[in-house]
Amino acid sequence: MRHIALTVLLCLALSGSAYSDVISLWNFNDDDLLSVDRGSGFMTTDFSSISSTSGTSLNVRDGDPAGQALRLAGTANNGGSLTWMVNTEGFDTITVSFAGIRTSTGFNNNEFMYTLDSGVSWTNFATYDPGTAFTLQAFDLGGIPALNNNPYAGFRIVFWGATSSSGNNRIDNLVVSGEQMSLPPAPVPEPSTIVLTAAGMVGLFLRLRRHQ
Repeated sequence: MRHIALTVLLCLALSGSAYSDVISLWNFNDDDLLSVDRGSGFMTTDFSSISSTSGTSLNVRDGDPAGQALRLAGTANNGGSLTWMVNTEGFDTITVSFAGIRTSTGFNNNEFMYTLDSGVSWTNFATYDPGTAFTLQAFDLGGIPALNNNPYAGFRIVFWGATSSSGNNRIDNLVVSGEQMSLPPAPVPEPSTIVLTAAGMVGLFLRLRRHQ
């Protein structure tokens, strides 16, 4: 009976274990810059070209190296965007965060947006200027309940303000995260049911012993 009780306790402990809060992550450390590196999702851009440059350890997850960052450049790309679609099913309290930097002639007026319907319509959530040193950009979307548990969620940055062809912005360690939604509590068996189940298991154990 002691072994049975320990097994039940272990199962209960495992069932209550928390999952990682990372839904999707792009660290930009491989040659396919726009491919998702953790979780699921897909990223696109309408910039005429993209490249990589030295990254940062700011906002890394799971021991990722600083590696590379995504580089977006040029006055010709003013009004260009970076878009990533993410399925948030099973999560709420959504947050988007990344490390950002620009050169002195890079994009200094950036619009962060979200969609609830796979990009049919977009809502402007915030504007930001990353500055000329890597800083953490974090957008708490917990106040947008329609983003919770939504298979059609997505996010976009629209870039404005570059003043030279070499002016650029870099983005690294882009993370979409959330809190795992609580499951409804499991029904608690009646004490009489527990006693009968335990008695049945003991009886089975004794019968097996007699047949050995």
